[in-house]
Amino acid sequence: MKRILLYSFLVLFSFIVSACQEKSNTIDYNIEYIKSVEVISPHAENIVFDNFAHFISIDFPTNTDITGVKIKFTLAPGVSMENPQEETSQYDLTKEATFEIRYEGRIILFRIKSNFVVTPPDPNARGWEKKNDFGGLPAYLSVYKYTRKVEEKNVQAYIAVADMNDKEARFSVLGEAQGTKTPSQFFDSSNKPVVLLNAGYFWDGHSLGLIIRDGKTVKPAQPMVWRNYNGESTVYYPTQGIFGLGSDGKFYAHWAYESDGKLFVYPSPALNKAGEKPQDIPSDKFPQGAQQWTPKDAIGAGPVLIKNGEYKNTWENELFDASSGIGPTINNPRSAIGYAPSGHLIFFVCEGRNKTPETPGLTLKNVADLLLDLGCTEAINLDGGGSSCMLINGKETIIPSDSNQRAITSVIALY
Repeated sequence: MKRILLYSFLVLFSFIVSACQEKSNTIDYNIEYIKSVEVISPHAENIVFDNFAHFISIDFPTNTDITGVKIKFTLAPGVSMENPQEETSQYDLTKEATFEIRYEGRIILFRIKSNFVVTPPDPNARGWEKKNDFGGLPAYLSVYKYTRKVEEKNVQAYIAVADMNDKEARFSVLGEAQGTKTPSQFFDSSNKPVVLLNAGYFWDGHSLGLIIRDGKTVKPAQPMVWRNYNGESTVYYPTQGIFGLGSDGKFYAHWAYESDGKLFVYPSPALNKAGEKPQDIPSDKFPQGAQQWTPKDAIGAGPVLIKNGEYKNTWENELFDASSGIGPTINNPRSAIGYAPSGHLIFFVCEGRNKTPETPGLTLKNVADLLLDLGCTEAINLDGGGSSCMLINGKETIIPSDSNQRAITSVIALY
């Protein structure tokens, strides 16, 4: 009886071993089908691939356009692409994305999964050089310079990147409805902020846009612009860009107008256009979707460059056309402010008008593209030209196009 049981056990064991060997010969779980994966464009934060589970996982910064992601696969010897047939191809990752490879006569399906992640801006990876020649800076702040060409134009640009998650970082809007100071005078009279950047538009010593400081409205957002319509000078009431700190601790760019003592913001601007019939005066009912907003600190300028991670640059509707002096599509010194969802605030300034030889400045689209590349999801343009000036610890970054600092009515600052 014992011999029969022992014999039966040996037969069963041999059968199991034989079956396992047959299976391992059929499927090798250690095969390296794919040796590497590279996302050529757009920028990806992290890539993980699993040859056993047959999937690729790619992390992108929040709000990245992933409709045409260019991916390059490097395959192991003996492995070939089946569908698509090229190792470098574009994939629409907003939909279910797959690809097939061929190995020893078998077709194997891989799935591609995309993820959006919130990551801090990485200016170094985007061509910006970190600068350490502006004296001691707080831990939350870094300064970078950009000298790469944009559309074959030489560039001299600076950004100050502030981590507003740090409890020591404080944003403020300085200035009054009337009266001017140079940026250096603002610096000396305002407890020497670590970063100071020119802000809103002005005329004859009067601020033209919104100023809110510590929850108090210093200058309301009620822009009025005159343009020729039917042969006559006609008043328009555009919804123009504002940028500010909300009660939730985040920063936003909005199209705005103040009506009946309340500040309203809109999901899109009133569709004004020079030479066409003016739109109605903005209110709580027009444009559609009006919502009251009570920011802690805010500044008005424009146009809105980026909203909810999308390029906008609504200079035409905000009436920052050629007649405004802004020169939206020509090269000029520029100032702007942007916000990334990681909680980082970005102050931007660029030189122009050839103060540094052969450095003409940038268009509004150039500025928007640079801020988008840095991960900004909200941004507006600020006053530019001879007003553009950013101080770090009171020290100038760019050369002002007037050669000297211009007296202005408002600035934004970091302490």
